[in-house]
Amino acid sequence: MANREVVYSTCKSCHGGCGVKVTKEDGVVVHIEGNPDSLTGGTMCSKGLSSIQHIDNPYRLKYPMKQVGKKGEGKWERISWDEALDTIADKMKAAIKDYGPHTIAISQGTGRGYNRYTMRLARSLGTGNAITPGYVCHSPRLGLYALVTGYGRLYCDYHGWGGEFPKTQIMWAKQLEISSADSEMCYWYMRSLDYVKNLIIIDPRASAYATRANLWIQPRPGTDCALALGMMNVIYEEELWDKEFVDNWTFGFEELRERVKDFTPEKVSDICWIPKEHVIEAARMWAIDTPGTIQVGSSLERQANCGHTLRAITCLMGLAGNIERPGSMVSWVLPDTGLIEDFNLELPITDEMKSKIIGGDRFKMGATRTCNPDTMVKRLLAGDAPIKVWFSVGGQQIVHMANTKEVVAAIERVEFMSHTDLFMGPMAEAADIVLPAAHWLELDDVYDMHPRFMIEAHNKVIEPPGEAMSDAWIFNEIGKRVVPDKWWDTVEDMLDYQIRRGEGPDGGPLKWKDFSEKLVSGCWGPDQVYYKYKTDFWREGGGFPTPSGKFEFKSNHLESLGYDPLPVYAEPGESPVSTPDLFKEYPLVMSSGYRQPFYFLGQYRNIPWLRSFMEFPTCQLHPETAKLYGVEDGDIVWIEGPRGRIRQKLRTFPGIKRGVLMATANCFYPEEPAKGYHGVFISNPNVLTSNDHLDPMYGSPDLTCLLCKVYKAKDEELKEEVFRNEEYGFVPPHSQEDM
Repeated sequence: MANREVVYSTCKSCHGGCGVKVTKEDGVVVHIEGNPDSLTGGTMCSKGLSSIQHIDNPYRLKYPMKQVGKKGEGKWERISWDEALDTIADKMKAAIKDYGPHTIAISQGTGRGYNRYTMRLARSLGTGNAITPGYVCHSPRLGLYALVTGYGRLYCDYHGWGGEFPKTQIMWAKQLEISSADSEMCYWYMRSLDYVKNLIIIDPRASAYATRANLWIQPRPGTDCALALGMMNVIYEEELWDKEFVDNWTFGFEELRERVKDFTPEKVSDICWIPKEHVIEAARMWAIDTPGTIQVGSSLERQANCGHTLRAITCLMGLAGNIERPGSMVSWVLPDTGLIEDFNLELPITDEMKSKIIGGDRFKMGATRTCNPDTMVKRLLAGDAPIKVWFSVGGQQIVHMANTKEVVAAIERVEFMSHTDLFMGPMAEAADIVLPAAHWLELDDVYDMHPRFMIEAHNKVIEPPGEAMSDAWIFNEIGKRVVPDKWWDTVEDMLDYQIRRGEGPDGGPLKWKDFSEKLVSGCWGPDQVYYKYKTDFWREGGGFPTPSGKFEFKSNHLESLGYDPLPVYAEPGESPVSTPDLFKEYPLVMSSGYRQPFYFLGQYRNIPWLRSFMEFPTCQLHPETAKLYGVEDGDIVWIEGPRGRIRQKLRTFPGIKRGVLMATANCFYPEEPAKGYHGVFISNPNVLTSNDHLDPMYGSPDLTCLLCKVYKAKDEELKEEVFRNEEYGFVPPHSQEDM
């Protein structure tokens, strides 16, 4: 009879952290489902459910390897862990000795709980040049929320713990139902819709709930700041603001009134290409039917005016008093373990480290603790970037950064790079040493996202294939070799340290083994605290932890850094308005913000179940727009912009704004040869995106608001080798069937 065992863990296939119940027989995983007793109620998405196909996947990386040819040639030789780790550590030590610690870059992919390892390694080495996708995903939100509220953590209260659910919900460039980020699960969002009065969708493309929405607004990509300013204009003109909150708890109210005065519904209609009535209706719903929440999507952070866009949206929250009241935007009380990020924050980033951060002199809000990757690319190409050693874990910078050709050329100039991943991909092919990573089913760790009201346990279900190891183990081993006084003997010791402030079953510090069985530690339900600013929670006598003690519409801190203290609208670097001559040649507005429920950014194209949902990258046009340019549903089309062209499969879709093309982002083909970086130049929209126009606060490029044109690929182009890129020497597939 088979030996059947059930293991409970936490999924991190996306940002969600859903509770998981895994069944294995005789050591083999046979079933994965949601844990019905977890805080996410047994829900799981396709990404988590397909995790079973990571196990024994024939394309998994299993052993450390070193490059024995030129970068991008795909010539590898297996080596031992000791050789790999010692080589990386020796390169780091040499760089520190000969050039200084700032010449080491530590990078990661999208943060799913291992952010703290990335940052601790960087700080323990003495470098501020950590590289994360945060500058185009979540970090601007945290920084701008902190600017007006003082604490940087505002989440949508979908839970009803304080006795109220949101009456008005705005989903702004966000599809929470398929991409759980910001530490709020779609599970709670979907339940809260049973209580909502007004659902407002702001998105040029229809999301799943667009037809259910009371109001669906389709702004021109890149103009969201103008819409927020226009909504505030209506609130001021009609005197709809929350009088009690504004009078007692805000700073800069009159200055903000003056700033938004010119953004009339008529003007916003012209800028955003929307009816003026939508501006008025949205403002009234938001200000009158409170409490309310605004879920912000990362598309707004992939714009060169992201800082002021988020400033405007945050001011909109405060104007309606939707701060810290039940059913509004709140900052969660943490688990009894406290801030798990203290694991890295306890190592201070020194003034010396800050002074050497690439981009730190230019992007004063975003580059205070991390490198600006686009600036690094430009400096590497110019030959003056200091980076000598790059330690990369889990990210695909080659895929997700703007202007792919420049990114590849820059990365190839780095003297030494290591990369850690589950599969071979573009970043791995650029590395000198590749390390095999364990999947979340194959490791023990603490799950902590951004932080919120709970932490959870990843419990190892099965051993990883070959010699693959967990990210935590890899970081710890490198740390022990270079700065041993800042790291631990074992991973379990390190996990004990991270959760030590929690209370264990014997009343002493919480230990990993006890937490592993407990699965979750947190503060939810009636234990959560609302209206913190009315108590001594942040400061004696009440108030916010800001310089003024109030919610700051106007930021004197921003002004001291040389920025406008109030939100400002600016056109995208390429747009029908800012570059009208270019618009004549490229008459479509392109956004690369098209998300699918079965992919997570650049991930899962190796997983058969998920790849079957969208075998080839897909773009969308309105049927009338497609007809105007002579393309049809199902065509393979060229999408061309000032920096080159790519091809995707066209789907016509009446739910997208006319004149807008929505392209699938972060595309590469795992099955393509290493030469050419697994086809990263074939269909990836970032071949077309610009790294010249960057947000002055955070350095975010325009990834979701550019110009392009579209035309059908000719049959002979699909059969001949016209896709050859002479500079990088790759040959894409020769036929449409092989694409």
